Amino acid sequence: MSLETEIKTFAREVGFDVAAIGRADPYLRARRVLESRRTKGHYPAFTEPDIALRCDPKRLLPSARSVIALGVSYRTAHRPRATRAGRDPKGQLSRYAWGQDYHPIVRSRMQSVIEFLERRVPDLEAQAFVDTGPPVDREVAAEAGLGWYGKNACLYVPGYGSWVFLGEIFTNVELRPDPPVSLDCGDCNRCIRACPTGAIIEPFHVDPNRCVSHLTQMGGSIPKELRPAMGLKVFGCDVCQEVCPWNRDAIVADRPEFQPLPEVGTAPSLIGMLTMSKGEFQRRFGPTAAAWRGKKTLQRNAAIALGNSRNPAAVPALAKAVCTDPKPVVRGSAAWALGRIGGNEAYAALLQARERETDPGVLQEIEDALQQIRHATNTPAPPPPPEAPSPLPRAGG
Repeated sequence: MSLETEIKTFAREVGFDVAAIGRADPYLRARRVLESRRTKGHYPAFTEPDIALRCDPKRLLPSARSVIALGVSYRTAHRPRATRAGRDPKGQLSRYAWGQDYHPIVRSRMQSVIEFLERRVPDLEAQAFVDTGPPVDREVAAEAGLGWYGKNACLYVPGYGSWVFLGEIFTNVELRPDPPVSLDCGDCNRCIRACPTGAIIEPFHVDPNRCVSHLTQMGGSIPKELRPAMGLKVFGCDVCQEVCPWNRDAIVADRPEFQPLPEVGTAPSLIGMLTMSKGEFQRRFGPTAAAWRGKKTLQRNAAIALGNSRNPAAVPALAKAVCTDPKPVVRGSAAWALGRIGGNEAYAALLQARERETDPGVLQEIEDALQQIRHATNTPAPPPPPEAPSPLPRAGG
């Protein structure tokens, strides 16, 4: 058995579904694409800013001669079931955040592969990366023959679709590379048509500033014009993958580590997310990949999703958030949600919040929400509060 076959066999034994081997050559195509995206203002956030570092394995491991690209499927038999109605509306989590955080899992399995190589190769040098490291994981995998790019810019692995976590090992071992995958999307453009914000501006080109997955992870306030398109999504977005024919018949791996966790499930309570304590956040979301942006981001997203639910049952929780939450971005998002739901109770809560609010951005959110409710109900604006009597006589008095 060749070393290449041994590596792939062992990778499957430790929990990977697929493995492929490529050369540790510079990724010139990826470098051109990333430089073009940066020029257009479409360079992905949360990634290494040094494009040259991302696209040259030898910058990360000078002795690198080969790349081992690895993938594990996270598809389970469960289906998302977000709901707008009822006393407890539910939100949507991307599939990759249903189960345990994949970063330590993939990293541990790659370390097992490295230790396997150490027992067979003298003077081994190897460096592993998963997602948060500099390499462009999808490009590494595509160049190694693990899969191909879909028009939504996801990497598709034969048999497993795009529901695959990726990782790579750069090594000084000379290995025989695999051929590229020759599959493609053909004339299909379902992902482009289905994207709720039109973020796939052309095949293989996603504008991260409009992508719902990015919006749910970005810091600060989400642009108002994009909030309605987020629907009930509180972390990530799977729309372009859900509509893809290649994913329809993808293998359901049903790995236990990626099954929905009981504390979160596939559709978490939106009111529960908005009102959760720090301890509840750690217990529920801490074990998942959704935890890295923190409680504030998830609560902001939950408020927006509650607004999109238009469910009056959410008004008490939103009213409390807009008046008492210590974080301005949550108060502002709650104000927007109350304006979107409307009604007398929401209106009264916004008036109360306006009396106590000092943050200019939140005040603007409150005013906009009040105006939205007035416009929807043809309600005149309330008179301004009476001016307090001056302790000094007016000029000329």
